[in-house]
Amino acid sequence: MSRLSAVVTLLLAPLLILAPAAPLRAQTISNGTRAVAFDTVVGVQDYFDDAGGWKTQLIVDPFGTVEVAPRLQVSVRPLIWRVMTGQWEVYVPQASIRYEFEKGTKWRVEAGKFTSPIGLGMTENRASVNDGVIWWHRGYYSFLPAIGGGAAPHALIASIYPMGAQVNTSAKHWDARVAFIDRAPADFFHTADPPFRPNGVVGAGITPRQGMRIGAAAAWGRSGDTNVSDPYTLVNLEGEYAFGYTKISGEWTHDRFETPTGNRDAHGATLQIKHTLTPRIFAHSRATAITSPVTIPATGDVPDRTSWYVDSTVAYLVNPQTTVRLAHAAIRRWNVPAVDNQIGVSIVWARRWW
Repeated sequence: MSRLSAVVTLLLAPLLILAPAAPLRAQTISNGTRAVAFDTVVGVQDYFDDAGGWKTQLIVDPFGTVEVAPRLQVSVRPLIWRVMTGQWEVYVPQASIRYEFEKGTKWRVEAGKFTSPIGLGMTENRASVNDGVIWWHRGYYSFLPAIGGGAAPHALIASIYPMGAQVNTSAKHWDARVAFIDRAPADFFHTADPPFRPNGVVGAGITPRQGMRIGAAAAWGRSGDTNVSDPYTLVNLEGEYAFGYTKISGEWTHDRFETPTGNRDAHGATLQIKHTLTPRIFAHSRATAITSPVTIPATGDVPDRTSWYVDSTVAYLVNPQTTVRLAHAAIRRWNVPAVDNQIGVSIVWARRWW
């Protein structure tokens, strides 16, 4: 079977399996709130002209929440994922208990394993809510080059699902949060068996008008693996503005790592725009640039290097559950002068059952 035939087969298989299923009624309790919520996202993606380095990916991503007592909820999100290397991974990125109440403002207290509480990309780290062919922000899954001092692989800001506890509060025009977690948001997401290290996160945002939000957050603690632990600070600014059929959003991130050979500073930014062309068609583009120091062992120099990514997507809504997307990606990696151009395709199926 050719690679293209395999991709088509994987694209259609989830639909053939899941399409006949009928929606189920929501489960509610006497006070009218949702007692059980469950949804499933299935996605298939592939990029071509990548010298075979990118294998067809398939993800099955269910998420469920049960209200076990008034205002007390338990959530779990198991994943089955065929990653870009062709290997299968099964893991549970989210499993937490949450308590919500109102006292002056709306409050939410959560403990367990949950989405990293810092970064715009973490709010879009699911195939059904990320508008590109690629289901994530590339910078969140990319490690910084060697910064010296024997440092473990870092990321500018990473896709992690830490253990910990967080408190969120919000009103009509503002929101705030504080969290204590066991991993650094600057850890490369694939760091093997990262040790427990306490890290703090604080953040806040304002909503001056409908469709607009501006936020800031900071994280601090220690980043690294079992061999190396570097103190770090991370600052993140983000914003979004939606008007008419257009939404613009972006973020800027700055890291400082304290290594045995001196402080190392990395920074980067992402800007993205989505425009709905018709009820069924939208266009989306995301550009990310990251600058980081690179240690050259032969000379001891630490020059800055920049990596950037531009993903542009056109999507077609086949039905309320299914979206087909076609994209072009331009990628310039660290220390590589040539730009890598790729064509990508994906299909995403999402349905709320309860």
